[in-house]
Amino acid sequence: MSLNGNLEDLPLLDILQIVSFSKKTGYLSIRTEAGEGAIVFTDGFVVAAFSAETPPFDPRYRRLPPEARTPLLRQSIERGLEQLIRLREGQFSFSLTEQPPLRIGPRDISEETLPEGINAQELLLDLARGMDEDRRDSTAALEASFAEPPEDVGGAEALVDLPPAPAVPATAVRSPAPSAPPPPADAAAGASVPPPPSEGEATTILLVDDEDEVRRILAERFARGGYNVVEAHDPDSAVKKAGRLGKASIAFLLVTDLGMPTSGGTSFQGGFEVVKRLWKMNLRPPVLLMAEALTGTLQARARQMEIAHFVFKPGLSKLDPEQFEADLRAFATKILTDLLPKLGTTASAAPSAKPAAARPAEAAAGRPPAAGTAPTKGPAPPAAAPSAVPPATADERSRDFEHLQRWLEELRGCQDATQVSAQVMRVARDCFERGILFVVKHETMRGLGGYGAAPRDEKLGLLVRDVTIPLGEPSLFARVAVGRKSHVGPWPEDKWARHLLGKIGRFQSSGFALLPLLTNRETVAILFGDNADSGRPLGRLAALDTFVNQAGIALENAFLQRKVTAMQGQ
Repeated sequence: MSLNGNLEDLPLLDILQIVSFSKKTGYLSIRTEAGEGAIVFTDGFVVAAFSAETPPFDPRYRRLPPEARTPLLRQSIERGLEQLIRLREGQFSFSLTEQPPLRIGPRDISEETLPEGINAQELLLDLARGMDEDRRDSTAALEASFAEPPEDVGGAEALVDLPPAPAVPATAVRSPAPSAPPPPADAAAGASVPPPPSEGEATTILLVDDEDEVRRILAERFARGGYNVVEAHDPDSAVKKAGRLGKASIAFLLVTDLGMPTSGGTSFQGGFEVVKRLWKMNLRPPVLLMAEALTGTLQARARQMEIAHFVFKPGLSKLDPEQFEADLRAFATKILTDLLPKLGTTASAAPSAKPAAARPAEAAAGRPPAAGTAPTKGPAPPAAAPSAVPPATADERSRDFEHLQRWLEELRGCQDATQVSAQVMRVARDCFERGILFVVKHETMRGLGGYGAAPRDEKLGLLVRDVTIPLGEPSLFARVAVGRKSHVGPWPEDKWARHLLGKIGRFQSSGFALLPLLTNRETVAILFGDNADSGRPLGRLAALDTFVNQAGIALENAFLQRKVTAMQGQ
């Protein structure tokens, strides 16, 4: 039996299935830049496995009786497999042997081998299920990263004012150190846990939402974060419970859904009703308004009611209970870590000043945009197709490599999905005058956030929240999502490309780029970019393509490290 090749062409899960079905004895070696790993089989059963990151055999295991040592060895094998199956690059080869080997390369595995193997079919099901969970968590964490409106609508941070990424040594992007403390089970990828409310902060939350599942998951997460949670399912019950808190002189924060039916059933803006009726009771708690959409009219009304903080609720996955629960967990963590600390220390604030304008974007070739260019507000003339990009000179190749090295250094410091997505958008600004990040879920891609030119003086970051493109129909977007390959070229005569242009405007754009962000070999997001201000060709995007690929690996590593750390803790 000869089985050799590249992990880019044949995923490790498929290789495991082949060896298991054939009931072979031997070992599969996997060689990557980080080192060598292996999986050892006896009659198709897995008896040993290690990755390049698996620590050496612990000599303390020798003192354990077999009934205590075997579960520990099995856990070590499962940890190694969790790391191996997520590899995207590397060479593999399977070697037949009469007996399981006792040594593979420099590693002695004689004491790391199980006396009885593990059914590979059970392992395959568990590993595939774990990868599906990771994909769900990845999309949930990405969507939660953009839960705050990207433009200032009274307290929310602007996308253009994201904090700088930490500077770190130039190394390959790899998973965090194994000694990193484990995040809570329902946290987004590596999201840090905030300290409990300090003295002087409001520690009670009045949570108002008409969906039982939303209230349950948010209330559980807030309670674990140190808050007392009072739940209400409609405006009437919210007003009654707020009145009781007021009579008891208990300060509280109001976290309310906007899209509830009002008490009279005349509209679905029950969140505004709650705030208005509390005002009449002389109760003015800090308010966080949860909404699935945020139009200019809603913003204006919220400002009149001094509501300074908004957050977008996840809404694309209600028909998929597992994905919806993952979305809500990530959403709750976002509120707990990023918004409640700010909300709890401030009174209802008036809208703050508009954010500073975004810095100009550099073209991929490193040339600054032309001075004084501004988006055209009227219909743009038909744009010419981008000219062919000339071969890179030695200086340009050197500059591209320097850019990529800097981007990867900054990515190395990102520990969770919020930081990874923020870094993706920072890098997009270096390459495109206009950029949008789409999340891919359930054969649909939906805009999360963006920057750059937009029609009618709208804010692109809010505008794209209403852009949804189905991937079940033939289109360039579907080919990129399913084929997992980047596209750079002119605007096609494509129904959904015309739809996107109708939403965001062409301006001077002559072509665009789509770059898929993959986790566990599936597209979870797509980065869109064009030069809407100047119409310049996009140039070479090989460095950006490499960076986006590494950003997907960074997301995978965050979730993998969480699992490995949890297993080590057990």
